[in-house]
Amino acid sequence: MNRCFNPLSTVYLFLCAASPLLSATPAISSVMNSATNIVQSLPNSAIAPGSIFVVKGTGLGPLSLSVSQTPFQSTTLNGTSVAVTVGGTTVSCLMYYTSDGQIAALLASNTPTGSGTIKVTYNGQSSAAAPIGVAANNLGIFTVDSSGSTGDSVAIVTYPDYSLVSSVKAPNCGGPNTTCGAANPGDTLILWATGLGRITGDDASGAGLGQNMPNVPLKLWIGGVQANVSYQGRSGCCIGEDQIVFTVPDDAPTGCAVPMVVEITTNITEVSNSAMMPIARGSRSCALSDIAAGSIDASLLSGTVPFGEVEVDHLLNDSGSGFNDTASFNFLTFTIPAAVQPFAGTYLDHIPVGTCITQNSVRPGDPPAFTNLVPLDGGSRFTVTGPKGSQTVTAATGDNVSLSTAGTFLVPGDYTISGGGGKDVGAFSVNVNLPALPTLTSPANPGSLSVNRTKGLTITWNPTGASSHVEIQLRSAAAGNSFAMISCKAPVSAGTFTIPSYLLFALPNGNGTNFNFQTGDGPAGPASISLFSASGLASGIAQTFADGISFGGFNIAN
Repeated sequence: MNRCFNPLSTVYLFLCAASPLLSATPAISSVMNSATNIVQSLPNSAIAPGSIFVVKGTGLGPLSLSVSQTPFQSTTLNGTSVAVTVGGTTVSCLMYYTSDGQIAALLASNTPTGSGTIKVTYNGQSSAAAPIGVAANNLGIFTVDSSGSTGDSVAIVTYPDYSLVSSVKAPNCGGPNTTCGAANPGDTLILWATGLGRITGDDASGAGLGQNMPNVPLKLWIGGVQANVSYQGRSGCCIGEDQIVFTVPDDAPTGCAVPMVVEITTNITEVSNSAMMPIARGSRSCALSDIAAGSIDASLLSGTVPFGEVEVDHLLNDSGSGFNDTASFNFLTFTIPAAVQPFAGTYLDHIPVGTCITQNSVRPGDPPAFTNLVPLDGGSRFTVTGPKGSQTVTAATGDNVSLSTAGTFLVPGDYTISGGGGKDVGAFSVNVNLPALPTLTSPANPGSLSVNRTKGLTITWNPTGASSHVEIQLRSAAAGNSFAMISCKAPVSAGTFTIPSYLLFALPNGNGTNFNFQTGDGPAGPASISLFSASGLASGIAQTFADGISFGGFNIAN
């Protein structure tokens, strides 16, 4: 039973910017599980009884953030209260913090399930009723930066001594709030979350703490591999916070950003946000999966880093009817704050080949991984040489320059990118490959694509000599400009990949659907990447990004 560690003390609170003047009447804009940040218009957005949730809007509380010294013990905090009504039953929520733009509370375990409404009252003024869905179980994985489901969120996972799983192992490793490096296959770990479901008794009194909830039909997937779960229930310390004790599978993929997701299937399937965990073999430092043979170790990502990044991009134009070819050359220093350094490898890495992530449209705030960005003088003239000849361009750091507005210069093959250097960065030359796009065989067109959430979706292609990997994306929009997306990274040589059925439950039914099959231009990372060195840089990378086949207009059904 854990009485030594509270994951809420490790996260960053990304609150909405406070209004300069308080609103006379509270107004609710969104209600979300505090770990997922999935809005109500998307699947998996319902709040489970006994879980922590956030409400965003205006006029919800005082201008300055007020955090309860005794969380979830009172239904009022600094003049703010929250009430949820379902099926004619109104339940008061237990408060955690309040501010003008955002509040957090616990949905009491005696709240009925179903469609309901929520109201916020501040200083005697009540908001209009806003919709809320209440589901028996709907888990959210806590992340280090509170960003939820954004594709680079670091899951809060601890070792048995409550030290944190991280990209690298710190010298002071051992005990709560220390960082003890990447997980290894066979490790027993604790995943921290909220939303397993109601407990019997009074939440405020600590009922249910430390009790297993084996009847919740839960599956934990790590890089698409199911993990053995030995405990799933409330933490021993903290109201509303759940623990999943699991063993890292022997065949789990490795990398700094291995995705994990929780599936709960009762009469419906609910899936958590995707969050990342670093996994290594025989080491507590993960290797960035994008780099050949893991050439950059996460332990190098600390302090102030002089960094170079050059790339060539073959991307769809705005109309989607053709391609543009561009290049960019970026040289700068950035600082990784001390608190973020243990997780920097996960922020920088992309998912391993053979895995998928889900994302949604809400991002509370950028993770504080990179600060103090300072441009470096890396010169202004650069040459790109490939199968179609050479082009020399003039560009400053941050510029995106055209190589061909018709998309005819960048074709599959090997490229050399070189620069003469500048005041801060010396001359360099790097080779990088633009992979060929395999021939997609299924689906061949929008009419042949049918997405059924109860079944996995199999994509097939003919490798036709292509190398590296392919990226498969499914995106679907819902009301209010919200959307959800699945991104998968598959080995080209396999010729087939099946998106697991449980991930398809992240997609809404909306009309704005889109399918992408490409070598790399999204959350799964670049099409290819190479390392280079130059005086004045700690590290340099060259990347290629390339779109491929894209179409919409297909249906998603249960």
